[in-house]
Amino acid sequence: MKTLQSLLLALLMLASLLACKEDDDINPNDENPDDELLEGISGDMSQITFERGETYKVVGDLIVPENRSVTIPAGVTLEFQEGTNGEAWFIDVFGSLYILGEEGARVTLTASQELIDSPKNNGIGQLWGGVIGTNVAGDLVILYTDILYTGGAAREENAMAQPATGGGGELNAGDASYAIYYIRQAQMRQDGIFVLNNSRIAFCPDDAIRINGGKTLMTYNTFEVTGGTGGDAVNIKAATSGDFAFNLFYNLATNGLKSADTGPGERGRCHTNFYNNTILNSGYRRSEPGRGAGLNYESDAYGAVHNNLLVNNRFGLRLVAGESQPRVESIDYGYNWNYGAVQTIVDEFYPTTATASVGLIGNDPRTPIPSTDIAGAAKENDPMFENFDPSTFVFSGNSTISTDPLARNISPIPNGADFHLKAGSPALTGGIVDFAPVHSTYTSLDGGLTFTPPTPREYFGAFGRRN
Repeated sequence: MKTLQSLLLALLMLASLLACKEDDDINPNDENPDDELLEGISGDMSQITFERGETYKVVGDLIVPENRSVTIPAGVTLEFQEGTNGEAWFIDVFGSLYILGEEGARVTLTASQELIDSPKNNGIGQLWGGVIGTNVAGDLVILYTDILYTGGAAREENAMAQPATGGGGELNAGDASYAIYYIRQAQMRQDGIFVLNNSRIAFCPDDAIRINGGKTLMTYNTFEVTGGTGGDAVNIKAATSGDFAFNLFYNLATNGLKSADTGPGERGRCHTNFYNNTILNSGYRRSEPGRGAGLNYESDAYGAVHNNLLVNNRFGLRLVAGESQPRVESIDYGYNWNYGAVQTIVDEFYPTTATASVGLIGNDPRTPIPSTDIAGAAKENDPMFENFDPSTFVFSGNSTISTDPLARNISPIPNGADFHLKAGSPALTGGIVDFAPVHSTYTSLDGGLTFTPPTPREYFGAFGRRN
C-alpha cells in the first residue's frame, strides 16, 4: 500500500511539474503566479505561438520585447478580459508587431463578451487598453483587423505612462488610452513603418490613433464612433509623413484626419496627404468650441488634400488661423465635395469668423475658396450613396453644441448602410488624379512586406461605384 501511495505521489508531482512548464510557455514573464489561475495569455508575445483561426483569452499585459518580432496570423481573436482589480490590458510593442489578417479571415482584438455585456460598456469603449508602439519599436503593420472597445485607463507600469512613449509618458496613469499609438521620437530611431490597411477601429473614448512621427500608410479603413467628448480619429503629429486615403469615417467626436507639427517628434517634416476619404456626421461631440472639422491642418503641417467627400460634418476642411497656422505655401487643396443637409452646416464648410473654429480658407487672401470644390446650398449636391440618405440628418444649428442632442449621439453605422455611389451620381467624376503620394512605397525593416499607396481616383470619397 505504501508503495502505491508513493507511486501516486510521484505521478502527482510529475503532473504538477508538467503543468508549470505549460504555464511557463504561455506566460514566461509573469511575476505574479496567482495570474496563472486564470486561463489565458499574457507577458512575452515572442514566446507564444499564435495559430491561425484560434481565439486567445488575454489575462494580462502583452509585450513585444525590443529587437524581437511577433506575427499574429489571419483569423486570430484576442479577447481581453478584465483584470482582478479592474485593470485594462495593453499590447506594448518594443520590437516589431505584424497583425496579418486577410480579407476572408480577419483578426479581431476586442473585449470579452462579459465586459461588452456589462454596465462598463458605455458605447465608447474603455474595456481594454490598446496597441502601443514605443520609441524603440520597429514596424507596426496591421492588416484586415477589427480593433474594438479600446481606451482603457493606463497604469503606471504601462508604456503609455512611461518615457517609452515620449517625455515622461504620453499619458498619465488613469488617463484613457488610444486604440493605437506609434512614435518616432526626436534623437531616437526613425526607421520602421506604421501601416494600417483594411481595418476597422470602433468605440473608443479619445483619439482612435495618435501618431507622433513615422512613415505611415493608412488606407481602406473604417473609423466608427471614435471619441467621447473629444478626440480625433487620426491625430497626426510632428515627424509623421505619409498617405491617408480611401478611408471611411462615421460619427466622430472631433476631426477625421488632423495634422500638426507638434509633439515629441522632429519638427519641420509633418507632410501628410489626405485624399479620397469619406467623412460623415462628425465633429458634434467636441465639448470645447473651435474644433470638429472633417479634415484639419495646423502648426506648420502640410500636404495635398483632394477628392474627399465631406457630408454633414460640423466643419469642412479647416486650415487653422492664428498662431497655429499650417505651412500654407505647401498645402495643395481643392477638388473636395461638401454636402450639408441644413444651412448651418453649409455656412461652415469653410470655418468662418462666426465660430471659434475660424480657418484660413476664404478668410485670408493666401487661401481663397477653391473654384474646384463642390459646395452648394442645403441639400444640394447629394452624392447619391447606394444606401444612405444624408438629407435626413438633423442638426438644430445651436451655437452651443453641448446642448444639441448630437453632442450625445454615439450611434454606429446603420445596418445595411452602403456608401458606394449610385450609377448616375454626380460625385463619380470631377476629382483630380495628377498628384503624387508622399512615399512611393512602404517597406518593412526585413524587406518582407512592401506596400504601395493607391493612386487617387477621379470620384469623390472612398468607394466609387459598387462592382
